[in-house]
Amino acid sequence: MIESRMGDHREQSLLRQGHGWFHVGGIGHEAVSAIASHLEKDDFVAPYYRDRALVLARGMTTHDIALTFFGKRSSSSGGRQLPGHFSSRKNNIWSHPSPVGSHLLPACGIAWGIKLDGKNNVVVASTGEGASRQGDFFEAACVAIEKQLPVVFVVEDNGIAISTPNRNANPLALGVMDKERWVQVDGTKVADVYHAGAEAVAKARSGGGPSFLWLDLERGTSHSSADDHRLYRCKKELEKTEERDPIKLLREELLAEKILTEEEISEIEAEAKENARQVYLEARKADDPEESENSLHLTDPAPPIAQRPPVQLGERTRMLDAVNSTLKEVLKRNEDSIFYGQDIADPKGGVFRLTAGLSTTDPDRVGNSPIAESTIIGLACGLACYGKKPFFEIQFIDFIGPGWNQLANNLANLRWRSFGEWNCPAVIYAPYGAYLPGGAIWHSSSGEGLFANLPGLTIAVPSTPEDAAGLIWSANQSTDPVLLLLPKHLMWDEQKLPEKIRSAPIGRARVRRTGHMVTVVGWGNCIELIEESIEKLGDDTQVELIDLRTIVPWDRETVMNSVRKTGRLLIVQEDSDPCSVGQAIVSEVIDVPDIWPRLQASPQIISRQNTPIGFHPTYEYTALPDSDTVLEAIRSLVATQASPSVAEPAAALPTPPAPEMIMEEEAPPPPPSANLIKVPVLGEGITRARLLTQFKKKGESFEPDESICEVETDKAVFPIEAPEKGTLVEWLFEEGDDVGVGDDIARCTFASHTRAEEETSAPVKGDEAANIRKFKQYEAANGEIAKTSGLSAEIIQQMQGLVPATIMVKAKWEPIRLLRERIKAKNQKAPSPSAIVAWSLVQAMKKHRRFTHTLLMGKMPRAIGDFDLGVAVSLPDDRLGTAIVPDVNRREWPEFADLFRKAVDDTRKGRFQPKTRIPILLSTMGQYDVQSATPIVVPPSIATLFVGSAHYELDPESQGQKSREVVRLVLTFDHRWINGAGSASFLSEVKNNLENFDIAD
Repeated sequence: MIESRMGDHREQSLLRQGHGWFHVGGIGHEAVSAIASHLEKDDFVAPYYRDRALVLARGMTTHDIALTFFGKRSSSSGGRQLPGHFSSRKNNIWSHPSPVGSHLLPACGIAWGIKLDGKNNVVVASTGEGASRQGDFFEAACVAIEKQLPVVFVVEDNGIAISTPNRNANPLALGVMDKERWVQVDGTKVADVYHAGAEAVAKARSGGGPSFLWLDLERGTSHSSADDHRLYRCKKELEKTEERDPIKLLREELLAEKILTEEEISEIEAEAKENARQVYLEARKADDPEESENSLHLTDPAPPIAQRPPVQLGERTRMLDAVNSTLKEVLKRNEDSIFYGQDIADPKGGVFRLTAGLSTTDPDRVGNSPIAESTIIGLACGLACYGKKPFFEIQFIDFIGPGWNQLANNLANLRWRSFGEWNCPAVIYAPYGAYLPGGAIWHSSSGEGLFANLPGLTIAVPSTPEDAAGLIWSANQSTDPVLLLLPKHLMWDEQKLPEKIRSAPIGRARVRRTGHMVTVVGWGNCIELIEESIEKLGDDTQVELIDLRTIVPWDRETVMNSVRKTGRLLIVQEDSDPCSVGQAIVSEVIDVPDIWPRLQASPQIISRQNTPIGFHPTYEYTALPDSDTVLEAIRSLVATQASPSVAEPAAALPTPPAPEMIMEEEAPPPPPSANLIKVPVLGEGITRARLLTQFKKKGESFEPDESICEVETDKAVFPIEAPEKGTLVEWLFEEGDDVGVGDDIARCTFASHTRAEEETSAPVKGDEAANIRKFKQYEAANGEIAKTSGLSAEIIQQMQGLVPATIMVKAKWEPIRLLRERIKAKNQKAPSPSAIVAWSLVQAMKKHRRFTHTLLMGKMPRAIGDFDLGVAVSLPDDRLGTAIVPDVNRREWPEFADLFRKAVDDTRKGRFQPKTRIPILLSTMGQYDVQSATPIVVPPSIATLFVGSAHYELDPESQGQKSREVVRLVLTFDHRWINGAGSASFLSEVKNNLENFDIAD
């Protein structure tokens, strides 16, 4: 548990130092790891993304998790999955997917495989209470109970789904689940979880069916590094998470029972903390992913050689007979094969009789499914991962929608996301397509373009009984997931077969006719249309007909070579045109350099109209391609004759001259990156900042995680911290310089570096440092900003526990408007409304000295002298700057007005002041007609005042008979340091100053 906690803390710290990109924590969930004590070697775990402690207890190491945090090539996903998405094939930890709850049905599939093999192993499947509202959660519970699967379901209820409280909105609280079946456990107490886990695992292991644990615990951190739970959780709620911290409670128990002393526990924690530091330091050195391997493990890199299907078919055979005969051979010859689907068992044998006789042969491996497509596909995924060979039927492809989550997010990408550790050789087959009148919308669709956009999924569409048998047998041999689409229209079409049934290799098309004038490509039902068109044409030497058979992957070589020969391409598809397979093929064909100049005509696509299929035959046949349309397109293409030209090789372009360097002198070679500290990630969309204060001078030392400087962005002041102990060698920027996210900001020597490295990294001379600053500014101006990094420790500390409070008053605006009009009438320059508001604010700050303070390292300084005022300034490209009016407490009105105007003008022109920590930020949006808003407080400031646009509203003093012109003054302040009464008095003072402002002031 402590190892898990220290790992979480280390990742959070690394993000603040600019290392890594994302973190999702398991703080508060560590007691769940007690369940792992009852698991055996061959048991499985399908974890939740907060189960860091559980997977550590199961056999993963902090080093494994650290590799994932850095996205390293040697991590469990090869750098493809987010942190928290645990996976380990050797430890039977199933690869976690992001869509919550989508791992539960595959977990049931694994458990079904265990039960089929007669083993006494179990599967622990955990999830958060938020996922318990997902349909897959209920489907998983139903199928586990129905089949009495050895699954232990664990719901880790921390009461909040990102920011949505749901203690009273989960299915257990709502009473939609049987509470007697669920064992409710205090998930913060290790002993309680241990004992409940022991009973649950024992029940599942002994054949008693699934167990259900509901753990009540707390999420002790923000949802992720992209979230701040202090925005939506009150102080009392945050304190509760600390009180129910499982490590804190365990610590107290160990001390109370005198099992360990305070010193021993502190020693364990210190050792774990240092171990985490070293492990992550080592993991950072591992190799990053390689660009050339982006598609590696998308599919099996060495697929089996296709074999002829061992079936005996008549001279003339229907497709459904070929399918049925081949499935029987699969059942007979592959002991791991499992068949499952709606109505597939005898006596029905499927709505198309595709599985007739199979359940009679082996009822243990062939059975009916519920009407639940997600269950069908999710179980297939788990069974395939376990080692079985599922052949699962979707009754009509039109109904696959509820199973899309499993198809897209598990079957298709499992091999790729686990870097080849897991594979999913499941076969999902379904009747598809139209040309059978009366099917209407949900019995006539094709939609193969949707499935073709799921990388990793093989898609096959036969057009003959022979290829149906061959593709089924190839799918049986494949180690990848296969979606087999069986055209309904051709099911009963009796076709003549060759003497010997040939193999149908995945990814290999079949050339059904050879020709020299036009290449026609199709698949499924459309092959019949094309054949009819060729017969009508009367000259079969003109058309080269290619039956793709598999549309993912499609046979590029055969199609490209044919188009090179004919110079013309026609694609006929049953799917609609937008984003279709046909469009993808055309796009690739015309992109081949030596094909483009050979084309005699532009490629053509014939598709279904972009509408659903209607019930009446008129709708159906109007929408679908027909043989006459195909014939017309063939004739048109053949009649088109272009003058082919052979592309001349492009002449070598002259090498452009190197751009002139803007530096006065040649810059030295960049020092090793290990000696550099960079500007980290400062918030979403922020790319620039201003260096405010350097906390360290040349030659001064610093400790790990210590702040060395702070920078200011449009939103806040952010300290930057050091990653380890070291000494500052040289600042590469000066205070006040503009810096870019990712810029090298300082050169240092670190204690971990060898003496030789330190000697290599000689200090930069003053003029060289200036050149580097120029070069960095040039890079930033040209958009060459390096990779970004995370927030610093100080800003997190400052924000920790921030209690923002907001109050609002309305100030009369008519006196200000009339005053400005009088001044203008005298041909004098009137002060800006913002300046007047700012002056009124400063006078109130003088009287209420609490509002002149700023925070320093999370605390309010005691003594305050002169103070500055910050003013938010709108800049081009929707950016914000902060104008600083210095030492405002010492200014009289004329000088103040001039300084205010100059500060705003300088900021708009990009001339930022090299200072400062401001106590209050003034934000006015009158020019945007924004009447009211709730500003935020960003440390080190103590408050923010928003002033809305002037507008008219009914005067309450006139009982609704008159209107008055007002502005809203909205003050948000840090309630930790300023109370409500003080803030109300302060804001009232600002209001009075504004309403009584006079130029004589």
